[in-house]
Amino acid sequence: MRFLFVLLFAGSVFAQDVVPGRFLVELTGAPAMKAQDMGSRRSAIETEQATVEGALQARRAMVVARVTTVANVLVVQAASAQQLAGLPGVKRVEPVERFDLFLMNALPIHQVPQAWAATGGMANAGKGIKIAILDTGIDMTHPGFAAGDMTAPDGFPQASSSQNLALTNGKVIVARSFDGAPVTDFEGHGTAVAMTAAGVQHESPRGTISGVAPAAWIGAYRVADIADGGIYSDTVLRALDWVVQDGMDVVNMSFGSLGRFGASHTIYGDAVRGLADRGIIVVRAAGNTSGPMTVDDTAAIDRVIAVGANSATASTTTQVVPSAGPSMDGVASTNVTEHAPVSGPLVDIAVFDPTGLACDGSLFPLESLKGAIALMERGECDFETKLANVAAAGAVGAVVFNTADPSYDKSGEELVIMIVDNPDQIPGIFVPRSKGLQLKDLAATVEDLQVQLRFPFGKGAPRSLASFSSRGPSVELLIKPDLVATGAPVYTAALKEPYDADYCPVCDPSGYISTQGTSFSSPLVAGAAAVLKSGRPGLSMDEYRSLLIDSASPLVFLDGTTAPVNSAGAGYLNLNSAVTSTIAAAPVSLSFGSGGGTIDLTKDVTVKNVGAATATFGLSVETRDTVQPLLSASEVTVEPGSTATFQVSLASGGADPGAYQGFVKITDTQSGAVARVPYWYAVEGSGAASITILDISSSAPKKNSVVGIYVRVHDQAGLAMGKTEPVVVPVSGGVTVLKVESTMSLFPNGWLVQLRMGPEAGANVFRIEVGDLKRTYSITTP
Repeated sequence: MRFLFVLLFAGSVFAQDVVPGRFLVELTGAPAMKAQDMGSRRSAIETEQATVEGALQARRAMVVARVTTVANVLVVQAASAQQLAGLPGVKRVEPVERFDLFLMNALPIHQVPQAWAATGGMANAGKGIKIAILDTGIDMTHPGFAAGDMTAPDGFPQASSSQNLALTNGKVIVARSFDGAPVTDFEGHGTAVAMTAAGVQHESPRGTISGVAPAAWIGAYRVADIADGGIYSDTVLRALDWVVQDGMDVVNMSFGSLGRFGASHTIYGDAVRGLADRGIIVVRAAGNTSGPMTVDDTAAIDRVIAVGANSATASTTTQVVPSAGPSMDGVASTNVTEHAPVSGPLVDIAVFDPTGLACDGSLFPLESLKGAIALMERGECDFETKLANVAAAGAVGAVVFNTADPSYDKSGEELVIMIVDNPDQIPGIFVPRSKGLQLKDLAATVEDLQVQLRFPFGKGAPRSLASFSSRGPSVELLIKPDLVATGAPVYTAALKEPYDADYCPVCDPSGYISTQGTSFSSPLVAGAAAVLKSGRPGLSMDEYRSLLIDSASPLVFLDGTTAPVNSAGAGYLNLNSAVTSTIAAAPVSLSFGSGGGTIDLTKDVTVKNVGAATATFGLSVETRDTVQPLLSASEVTVEPGSTATFQVSLASGGADPGAYQGFVKITDTQSGAVARVPYWYAVEGSGAASITILDISSSAPKKNSVVGIYVRVHDQAGLAMGKTEPVVVPVSGGVTVLKVESTMSLFPNGWLVQLRMGPEAGANVFRIEVGDLKRTYSITTP
């Protein structure tokens, strides 16, 4: 199959992820947060840093900032890393990275009102908990941050300047910025994120709105640079220093970068892990780049809660979505009430039936439409007959367009309801004649044109992932994201300014906006963490993390299958289950890694009874795979506050390539509480199954310009195939291929495809081939 994808330009470029001439210089001494007496250790660090600073100045390097609490680091401007390495007292040197922003009807979906009721009501939701929002700042004039009866705790408010102190109140108790400008939001993102996590209840143009934890305090840490909007790792590190000193309980970071190297052995990653060691719950957006192994490196740290995005509950959309050209609205056949999207190659039945009407089933050879979406015209016979004829030839869906016959419809643009009484018949969508003729033209001119038929689905549990949500596994082969929360769409606060895609992306004159992104899934979970910690004090960070993740509800698609664990983790956030569960598991997920088809692996799971009574926990496995793990026990009985450990063993003598996954289900036989611990193992394959476009080097390609496209090839298990070089073939538009080369130093297991755009404005079409896998792409130049 071939797909034509129109490449959209987000403007980020891998080469720009590293800031030239700016470095994190870590010293050998431990950071202050590792010491029992942080104040004394911080003083000692300042002396150590002063000594090294003198040596740096001798090498014409300039210290621009210092970090002492979460890391022992100097932020240094210098010509090169080599200029800094090797100095006495220097442990390692890393470049400063730039992060990208991952651009409430969601509350009932995630059982938030029920959780409020279980923990003392909305007035107590998050009470006593401090949430740090590291973002673009907060608009303190927004009613979502009005203090009302809230007062700051002893020792607060805190601020980095007198100007910022004036921007605090009894709700927003910390205001820190790191570039000399005030903490005030300048593009709306931070305002939207903070509102989603902990905004107070108030009236919006769409009715009453509230954050998840309206009684929690907010710490506003503007880490976005006022000059260019960038978020840099050195600034974030400085903010985390203050997060610890300010005693924050929960941290939300709705920004990051594409997963590349992992964060197990980086200065920044160690600092974030240190926050978790101190009991701070760290929540991070998984990212907005769909495809395997795209989860943000920091979100992929084992003790960070990585949050992906599910789509909101209800949709009234009926659309035909071709892989080239615009989407087309239509009307579903009457046999469709709820239906999963249906995809396949579009086949104009006129190639078999000259009338194009599909009224004579004998014209279609056996399986001539197998797996296809059949395109046909209205007329001569009823819709039930048309769909039955193409279904008999193997079609999985149908698009019917209006006729030019004036006895039916003079304009041909009327939308007609297709009466189909057989509930088991294939689904169909009726579109206006003009749209049908567009599809006929596309089918004739675009090689292997694909279409997706999208149908309405009603209210209830989420039934789909957001298309943009980053997927796992992490580059270090951990299950990520950990869970999902609503990210498309989310109605929340905005900066009260005119919308501008470049300069004010989360802005609206009303002060509210319907937006999307894992940026807004993440604060839903951060707010949930505050409600959980406030309502159930005294547990450990790891126990809170397990309650949030492993009590998630299964994300079941419309076709009845459960979302893969590296797409949705344990499922979608269920805060009521988290605040009432008696089960905390360690680890929260079981990543068995990757290897061959002969498997003999065992991992321990420790379950803790966090309830008030002795509990018997039933143990079972949920999976559709033929290779299933064995459990060392079928149940364990655990006293309150105590633990029990059992083994999960995965064994096979010859499993086929692919992902083997599911859940270890732990059920409290008395209370009914359930924890689902995801597991995953990948058997490496030799054939390519997918191609992921990771990034593009130009935000505005022009005629004759050179464009770099970063791609990665994956097998059927989602593993990167770094040794499998793609072949790139020009198709049309005058595009030429300049080179295809490995990007191991910049992006492990990736490939840079360098193209020169054609001499004329329009579509530059090219095909990427890896064995039998072929994908066709288009870049349009003005």
